[in-house]
Amino acid sequence: MKLTGERTLPGILKENYWFKRHLVAYEFAQSRARSKIVVDIGCGEGYGSYLLSKSASKVIGIDIAPEVIEHAKTKYKAANLSFEIMDVAELNFEDGFADLAVSLQVIEHLPDQTPFLKEISRVLNENGEAIISTPNKKTISPGSLEPINPFHFTEYTPVDLYNTLTEFFEEVKMLGIFHSGILRLNDRIRAVDFVKVYEMSRMNPRLWLHRLICPIVRTSDFKITSNDLENCLDIIAICQAKRGGAPEC
Repeated sequence: MKLTGERTLPGILKENYWFKRHLVAYEFAQSRARSKIVVDIGCGEGYGSYLLSKSASKVIGIDIAPEVIEHAKTKYKAANLSFEIMDVAELNFEDGFADLAVSLQVIEHLPDQTPFLKEISRVLNENGEAIISTPNKKTISPGSLEPINPFHFTEYTPVDLYNTLTEFFEEVKMLGIFHSGILRLNDRIRAVDFVKVYEMSRMNPRLWLHRLICPIVRTSDFKITSNDLENCLDIIAICQAKRGGAPEC
């Protein structure tokens, strides 16, 4: 698959930081997927759905792009894993189908979030939960009123996301992804800027430091906590299904 900036892909050294930052959220979701029926909404390349399938009883990864689904079907195979072409705002599942809905780094790409969130709420059973992640507006587009990423329509602070999700779910718990390990050390010495590196010229020494550090980043170089959410990198919301069904909004 081609790297466009819209999706994070595994196996690309210069993108390893972003891949591991996505992967740590999938690892968190996997810890809550054991023996569950899981829908991975906006599955992209498919690596996350495959990871979830190692714990879940059944995983269905969905994406609107046919070429992405074809790639995922070819690359990732497991008896309890399947991929389908589907619009995230019009899920082809019965009410209460899923125990767990996972949708990581998707909501910011949607011009209208309401149908998407209504559908997630609808397909969850009464004991189900959704795990939704998105970049923190404060740290992904620092100093900018508009998203820096051209593929983002809306970016959220933790408060923004909480207020949006509580309209659709019974309870919402907020967590954040932060740097740890070598990435925390980098924050202190500011050797590499993982957001602005793509704007740097080839003459900038920090670009070459990025190329040295990025390939060795691991998921253990991130941590998930509820502390200092305002300054997190990515927001993770754990959403409990509405009692009595999806909201009429």
